[in-house]
Amino acid sequence: MVTPLARGRVLRAALAAPMVDLHRLTGGRPVMVLAPHPDDETFGCGAALAAAAAAGLPVIVVAVTDGTRSHPASRRWPPAVLAQLRQAELRAALRCLAGRSRHRIIDLGFPDQGVPADGADLARACGQVVALARLARIGALWTTWDGDPHVDHRRTAVLGARVAAALPGVRFWRFPVWGRFTETAVAPPDRLYRFDGRGFRQAKQAAIRCHRSQVTRLIADDPDGFVMAPETRRHFLQTPELFIGSVYGGPHVRA
Repeated sequence: MVTPLARGRVLRAALAAPMVDLHRLTGGRPVMVLAPHPDDETFGCGAALAAAAAAGLPVIVVAVTDGTRSHPASRRWPPAVLAQLRQAELRAALRCLAGRSRHRIIDLGFPDQGVPADGADLARACGQVVALARLARIGALWTTWDGDPHVDHRRTAVLGARVAAALPGVRFWRFPVWGRFTETAVAPPDRLYRFDGRGFRQAKQAAIRCHRSQVTRLIADDPDGFVMAPETRRHFLQTPELFIGSVYGGPHVRA
């Protein structure tokens, strides 16, 4: 599969969206990112992550799923092997983004397309992330947007909202990935913002290249497997990163 590129409602709205600076995104404290799959942290908010690390803020990336559904028909890269590859790609990408700054990766271990929607599994995941966030004394939580079309992105947004509601004072932001190419709009009271990451494009480009299983034909025995189109990669690299301010959970998570 090759991703299409279309100027959706979010991208059209972004033309007039106000800019947001790093301090407002982070509060000057450690940042935790909930990434549905290894690579969402890079495409969705890689420049902002690099900016946070350059400012001396510790960054934590929580990989919610193993990302193994990207090439389901591959025999050379069965799920267990592909999971290891994608974990290694994430580690390499985060080194590019964070450099020698303090950073950490946490794997929740859910299967691709298996983020829990409700029930005990969601409660356990929420409790685990809340505990980790408190231990790290984070000031900001960034997740994907519930307007994204991918089920894991939407459910990760739900997980993020629950986590944020349990963490008074933590800034909660969502970043649209695939939802920017659809006709789904950002609905009030949420508001769309742009982050100017031009100073960190080199780090983001290096991180994108680390996700070889997603941006090259490295996995050659699944012709229908996911490969991001070059023009889509350029879009994520060359356009401002987008953040949506949230009011889920009450005023304490207002961005």
